[in-house]
Amino acid sequence: METPIPNGVRTNHDRDSWMNGVNGGSVKREMSPDKGKGAVAGMANGGDGSAMDVDSGPQGGPVGALPAGHYSSIEDLPDEMQHIVVDILPLSRLVSRLAQFTHGKLQEHIMSLASKPVPQAVANGNANYLPTGAEDTSPESLEKKLSLLKFIQDQHSKWVKALVISEWSKKADKVSKLIDIRAHLAMKVEEINQVFFDLVNTKRDLHWAKVPSPDLKTALEILSTGEVSWMPEFGYLKPPPVTPEETETWIDNINTMLSVRLSLDEYEKTPYAFRNYTIASGRVTFRVEGEFEVDLTIGDEDFEKQFWFIDFRFLFTPAPEELSETLRMALEAKVNEVLGIDGLAGCYKYLHEFILTQKITEFWRQAVELSRARWIDTLNVERLNRAMAIQYWVNRPHSQGSKSWIILGVNSGNGPGGLADPKSPSHLALRWFRDNKEVKDFDIPLDANAISAEDLVTSAIARHVEYLLGSIYNKLLSKPRFAQRHARLSLDISQENPSDSSLTVQLFDTENATVRVDGMTGSFSLLPISPNIQEGQKRLNSSPNPAEDGPVTLEWIRVLYTIKDLTSRTRSIGWTIVRSPITPDELKNMVHSATQSREAFQPAWLRKVGWAPQWFVIMTMSLSGDQWWLVELSAQPKPGPQGGARVKTFTKIPMASAQLSLTDHFFENLTVYVSGMISQITDLRELHSKKMAYNSKVSDAYRSRLPAEIRLPTIFVRLSDMLRPRSGETRTISASWAKDFVPIHFLGVQSSSGDQDSMLASGASQPRRDSRLKVIAEARLTVTNRSKFQLLKGNVDHDVAFDPRIGQFSLKLRADMGTPLVSLLAARIRSLERLVDFVEAIRRAGKGVAPVSATLREVVFTYGNSSDSNDPSPTAAPLPGPSRQPPRAWRVKLDISKESGVDISMEKGNPHLRVLDYLKSEADSSAFENLPAWLLWSLPLFRGIEKIEELWTSTAVKNEGVFQAIHKRPSWANLRFTLSPRRVLNLDIRYQDRRGRMVWHVTRSEPTGPANEANPGTPRRSDEFDRVLQKVWHAQANGIKGLGTSAAADPEKGIEKLLSMIDAAVRSLVGTPPGPGLPLAAAAQELPGPAGGPSMQQQAQPPPSQHPPQSAAAARYAASLAQQRQQQFQQLQQQQQQHNGQNQVHQRGGAGAPLGSNSKAPLVVLD
Repeated sequence: METPIPNGVRTNHDRDSWMNGVNGGSVKREMSPDKGKGAVAGMANGGDGSAMDVDSGPQGGPVGALPAGHYSSIEDLPDEMQHIVVDILPLSRLVSRLAQFTHGKLQEHIMSLASKPVPQAVANGNANYLPTGAEDTSPESLEKKLSLLKFIQDQHSKWVKALVISEWSKKADKVSKLIDIRAHLAMKVEEINQVFFDLVNTKRDLHWAKVPSPDLKTALEILSTGEVSWMPEFGYLKPPPVTPEETETWIDNINTMLSVRLSLDEYEKTPYAFRNYTIASGRVTFRVEGEFEVDLTIGDEDFEKQFWFIDFRFLFTPAPEELSETLRMALEAKVNEVLGIDGLAGCYKYLHEFILTQKITEFWRQAVELSRARWIDTLNVERLNRAMAIQYWVNRPHSQGSKSWIILGVNSGNGPGGLADPKSPSHLALRWFRDNKEVKDFDIPLDANAISAEDLVTSAIARHVEYLLGSIYNKLLSKPRFAQRHARLSLDISQENPSDSSLTVQLFDTENATVRVDGMTGSFSLLPISPNIQEGQKRLNSSPNPAEDGPVTLEWIRVLYTIKDLTSRTRSIGWTIVRSPITPDELKNMVHSATQSREAFQPAWLRKVGWAPQWFVIMTMSLSGDQWWLVELSAQPKPGPQGGARVKTFTKIPMASAQLSLTDHFFENLTVYVSGMISQITDLRELHSKKMAYNSKVSDAYRSRLPAEIRLPTIFVRLSDMLRPRSGETRTISASWAKDFVPIHFLGVQSSSGDQDSMLASGASQPRRDSRLKVIAEARLTVTNRSKFQLLKGNVDHDVAFDPRIGQFSLKLRADMGTPLVSLLAARIRSLERLVDFVEAIRRAGKGVAPVSATLREVVFTYGNSSDSNDPSPTAAPLPGPSRQPPRAWRVKLDISKESGVDISMEKGNPHLRVLDYLKSEADSSAFENLPAWLLWSLPLFRGIEKIEELWTSTAVKNEGVFQAIHKRPSWANLRFTLSPRRVLNLDIRYQDRRGRMVWHVTRSEPTGPANEANPGTPRRSDEFDRVLQKVWHAQANGIKGLGTSAAADPEKGIEKLLSMIDAAVRSLVGTPPGPGLPLAAAAQELPGPAGGPSMQQQAQPPPSQHPPQSAAAARYAASLAQQRQQQFQQLQQQQQQHNGQNQVHQRGGAGAPLGSNSKAPLVVLD
């Protein structure tokens, strides 16, 4: 056995035992057992004749003395003999493996026997089956026995071999040494053979070193005589020398023959590549661009003879300028041989293939130099049969397990079917394998004229980099975020330097991430340097397929960068980044329910300082595009193990594609826009709850009021719904004064701590963090008849303006964020409608009422002037008393800002102050539109009563009489004259309709008493008052009509004169005793009581013969009252009965005490 001996293994010949016994135990050397065989006489080592006793000494004593230097025993081996330890196994392993093998085979054999068929008798179900003979000789049993016997024999033979090996193992140490000797001898024999072969090779090589012995005899003869006697003399004549003319002639002849041959005989045989040739100097030069240039000539005029090789030159670089002598000789011999066999076609084919091989060799040489220099550890170059392979990016960090390489070889250029095409010879071709897959369509330039392996590798790497960055670019560009130009994305590819190729992706605002691939190592690099970008670079370099995983990685980098930048940027402008208050599944369901994309996204929750806690803005970032959401959460926690709020409402915030820069200006616009959305959602929810009709659409009428980037819809509501009667309100409200559709447009947001002009929509700074936001909106009402609103000009209120040119009210609405503007608008419209009614009432009152100012808070107007007074007739004596000033215009201010009702305030000295409570009730009633006209028409009456009070002041001081004016209603006054001794005159003054004209009717009334109640039909006895009043009852003057027992006066021109006449008549009785018609006791009973005055009476009056002239305002007023009189008559009676005791007495200058209650008068209608 020839066992290889490892070098450097120490010798081990001084051992006494060998670890190769059973179970690794030591085997003690002992004599081999005598097996009964005869002794062998010629045993080399003697012994007892056993073949195992290789180390036992001879029994007959030593044969002879051993030579010096020899060892007497096998135990004493030289040190240079190496110990063999290879392929030696312990015996215990062999025995255990054999036991396992035998046991396994026995189990398999038992199962095999059990599966074989049983005897036929047993198979038929005979339970008492017994064999007839001593043994079962059925075929089935015999087959099983034979199989079992063969198995036992096989296993027995194996165990016998194991027994033999165990016997041998008893002398394992001796056998091991015998193996060492055998190996040592084999090694020595090999060394002898090697020395013999070396001697033979040396002798063969010395043959070329021999120098032949010099021919000294011939040399001596030549040197001495100059001749060689034994060399024959042929007598050849020397040719004459060739002249230059002859040489030129011969060359011209050769050139001519070459030209004729190539043009005629060789025209069809010349290869297509040899069509470019020149003939000069007796040779033809065939030039193949980019390959070679060969010079050929002819040696015979016969065109059937071959061309001959002269010279060869390379036409590609780098290449040697001249051929070496050895290469020239070999090339000349081969070319001449090919020319003799295949002619010019064979010559071109051979030289063409030779050049292709040279080019491949040059590419390989340069690639090897690159792999050992600049591109070390990045290139792996392998030379194939007639091709070469260059593997690049050998140790790239990504795409582990895949390789990329190019193969440069020769393409035969054969056409379809393998047929050769003379116009398409063989050429160099490239095959590109990218990530273990061959790329069929590529454009790697291969310059075979200027050979550069580095340029070839760089071009291949540039295409690979273009594939990686282009794949990422195309996948990103296919996503909606980049396809719709919501983000910047650019790809710059460099074909010369792969490291200059880059992919630029927008991260956030003006920040970009640039992805590059190193041309030598193939690793990705990302700029700018930041922790998030470096982490993304690691993910790209560890990706198994960066072309597929690149878009996801870049999006992951963008999300981290955006959230980090938003967190630091929004903190200073009033926005905060908060954690998600809802579960990811609910957020995913919300986003996917509103979009068709199922792209993975990352959310960023934002909240504006000053908002209600349930409103949030979510920015979801994904490759399908960044989307903004306005979300309202409910306060109820979500059921289940994962708590949190639930989404109540959500809407998508439309963003224009130009809004790529998340600057402070963007967040200002976002604040305005989202606040407008919240305000409109709140308003629409309020309109829906109140069941009011509405509509919304985008209107361009308000574009100038908001930034150009913001477009919010305008909400249109019905004016009739805004003026709908509230609960408990009985009066009917008409909205015919304005168009029914009212637009509500959002204008901006304002901090509650700022002034009115600090609207965020106009570009102001953000509100303070501790301030609440107010939303600002505008509603416009267009009137139907602009002529009715000529009294209104400019600002009606600080937030209400009226444009008389177009007839439009502009209402600015301000409310806290989350508060419905609709409720505020309804209140403003009600106030505006009330203002419109008052303005219309002032306009209808005529020239005597002049408006001063009209706002939503108050209406100020004046009434009465010098034209209202009636100049006393020449026949009427002037009233005694202080000098009278000319009548003046009185100012009235109506406060309509209170929801509780209209408050009226008048100047000091106004005659109508006595009925101020009644006027307030009238202003809150449905008859408020007649209030200005009534004040104008009733002013002469109250002015006359005031004059009478002033005249009776001195009389009251003297206790000669008292005058009292009791106003039961604004249109019903009771004048009471009390003279001393107790004499009382009661006069009722009422506003009545007489044949379509309104007049003041003055008649005498008596208080109710026992005498009149006993005889209600008995006429009142005449007294001294009747006597003095007869002149008044029968007066016929301008504006006064006497009716016999009463008088009627025009409201504007006659009532003041009539009162003057009555006062003069009554004053004539001051200081006189009572007349005979009225006893003193009866007069005492007619004194006014503390609780009230007379009851209401309707006295038939004789029709006047003529009517005093009336103004146009009085005529209009009379017409309106005539229409209302029939419907209001019953209501007047009920009100009079309920409030009979609530009369108000006004006394000037302390003349008498007020009678009746001072409580506020009920709602009454002007009569």
